[in-house]
Amino acid sequence: MGDLLTIDTYNAAALAAIDAFGLDVRDVRPISKTENVVFRIEEAQTGQLFALRLHRPDYNALDTLVSERAWTSALAGAGMIVPTGRQARNGDWYVPIATPDAAQWRYAGITVWHQGRTVESLIGTERGPETWPWFQRLGELLGDLHTNTEHWTIPSGFVRHSLDIAGLAGEKPFWGRFWESACLDADERSLLGAAREWVIGELGNLQREGAPFGLIHADGHLDNVLISGDRLGLIDFDDCAFGWHVFDFAVSLHSSWPSEHFGAIRDHFLAGYASRRPLPHNVLEQLDLFLLIRSLMLVSWREMRPDITGNMQKALWMPKLVRDVQHALNNNRI
Repeated sequence: MGDLLTIDTYNAAALAAIDAFGLDVRDVRPISKTENVVFRIEEAQTGQLFALRLHRPDYNALDTLVSERAWTSALAGAGMIVPTGRQARNGDWYVPIATPDAAQWRYAGITVWHQGRTVESLIGTERGPETWPWFQRLGELLGDLHTNTEHWTIPSGFVRHSLDIAGLAGEKPFWGRFWESACLDADERSLLGAAREWVIGELGNLQREGAPFGLIHADGHLDNVLISGDRLGLIDFDDCAFGWHVFDFAVSLHSSWPSEHFGAIRDHFLAGYASRRPLPHNVLEQLDLFLLIRSLMLVSWREMRPDITGNMQKALWMPKLVRDVQHALNNNRI
């Protein structure tokens, strides 16, 4: 039912959430309905813009949402451009609001709206030399994220999921059993099953080697990287998790992986990161691994989001995935 609902059907829920947060607004504008339903609201007295997010049912529990807010508040305090929240009348960061979904309710949260545009909206599919400085700056941004997070003491009760071996390729991975996706044929299932076993072995090696692992954004693709004035920031921490640091690299670079310029793009990104903190040991091998893992995760995501153009058109993405998996299995490296 939820997939058939338009964003306009959530207008009453948005107004109820605005009241719960004690906001006097002069404008409420629907923005998007993807996993979450998002409205842009403008406070009447100050003109301050906020994003009202009605969080998808059965995805993040309340304690994980509150934990996300604790982390982003700490990052904002360190000077980073990240989502910062507003508390409801009752002092809570999130309140349950009745919605037209099958679940009949969602948690609502209010976040300060940062003015700007995303890197994705600026460069699109272009990956020529003129875009490479953006990737260097993105490396700097993730370096700052990881450094500030290392210096933060995670509070008691903090809860986020883990993109560890079990979370990426275990029996119940966070993004689904990609090797059993309904969009695959028998040969593809067999190949991705073999890829899963290879990934488990490689991640086990990283775990034994003590590769950098901690709290990561986990969804820093170019549409979640904000250009605000002369600075970059990160938005949409909905998928933040405990994971390997280089997984963050892979998410940011994945859309550039097919480019003929990928080597230069990667090197600019790594140079930016290295200007902020030391690069992990064997970073190129780790990046190859996590780029492939990102592709495998997206198999399940595409099945969950058939409404997005191109997701179920296997000819657009399956041939490269097959080549990458076969290369990894044959050469023990992509």
